[in-house]
Amino acid sequence: MKFVIVGGSIAAYTAYKTLKNIDSSFDIKVISKERFKPYSKMLLPYLIGSDELSKGLFYEVESEDIILNDKAVKIDTDSKTVKTNRGLSINYDKLFIATGAEADMPQYNGDYSDASVAVVRNIEDVEKIKRQTASCKGKNAVMVGAGLVTLEVGWALVKAGFSVIYIVRSNRILSQILDMESSEMVQKYIERNFPVKFIKESDVEFIEEKDNGVCVRLTTKKEINGCVIVVGKGVKPNVDFLEGSSIKTLNGGMDVNGYMQTNNKDAYAAGDAAAFEDVADNSKKVHPIWPVAVEQAKSAAKNMAGIKTYHMPEFSRNALPVFGITIFTGGISNKNQFDVYKASLTNEYRKIILKNGVLKGFVLIGDIGNFGAYTHIAKRKIKVGDKINKLLYGSLNINRL
Repeated sequence: MKFVIVGGSIAAYTAYKTLKNIDSSFDIKVISKERFKPYSKMLLPYLIGSDELSKGLFYEVESEDIILNDKAVKIDTDSKTVKTNRGLSINYDKLFIATGAEADMPQYNGDYSDASVAVVRNIEDVEKIKRQTASCKGKNAVMVGAGLVTLEVGWALVKAGFSVIYIVRSNRILSQILDMESSEMVQKYIERNFPVKFIKESDVEFIEEKDNGVCVRLTTKKEINGCVIVVGKGVKPNVDFLEGSSIKTLNGGMDVNGYMQTNNKDAYAAGDAAAFEDVADNSKKVHPIWPVAVEQAKSAAKNMAGIKTYHMPEFSRNALPVFGITIFTGGISNKNQFDVYKASLTNEYRKIILKNGVLKGFVLIGDIGNFGAYTHIAKRKIKVGDKINKLLYGSLNINRL
């Protein structure tokens, strides 16, 4: 049986490794558009301030099993063929798609080059930021957006000796995962302890290169000088190449069932480009987080190899250790609906959201333990009962529920 894996992400590598562990003789071909073998994209923001982490960055794939610096441009599900940008035509019996997502890069008005404005999705992006900051006279870095990635990048730059200014279009930082109360707490803590400033309810109007750096004019007409601009305005799943194939998409990603199978019986998908059932809002959505991609890929690979494996509906969550604090959120975290329980301490915040006794969301900031218990309880829809306080403070023993 011949397997083709499209993508160079952690999901692609996990599927490859899982298949090889099942049977080392499997014929597997991995197609990656990058010039590097699969690597941990979770470490990218931290590479900005350190070269040491690069030693454990890459995952090993046999050279004969991978095609680098090429990408799939068409999937023919009738002939079961993948066509690539370099003109290759590769047949498959089972196909696994883990093409991930691309960062959304707006086009701004002004006179600037590609070198001055970066996103963080691959190694080349990190290399660009390091080149720009190394040659910059000033010590300001400008972040457009205050989401997960830009908070991590800002933290790395602060540790490297830079000050950071965030341009935030909304009325709070981390607006996708934090409510107003927790967002303001995190913002005040960061600004009080680090050379960081957040400018909210504003956006970039104009960018101009000058004095070996960049000048950013905001919609409020305020001007900010810096050495580099890092944009974090969301991502878009890489599914455009599926046009003309029979593989259906839903809510931005490939529509997959509980066996990580698309509507085409021989094509599977996982990771940032797959729309999968979510227990918090009872709909299918993309879950763009590393641990989900890994577990989905394991399930997909087993099913491709004929080992029937059901993948439980997911529960979106994010763990973010930045600026000396840990932020852990999940499910419906940025709203106050259903039954809400809160507790606040100095530099700590606890909120859980229950519906009919079942965990639907949480925000935990500060000293957090027992991370896995929250996901375990939510995915299995276990009723918390009279153990709300234990759940709120992270001392709940899941073996006693």
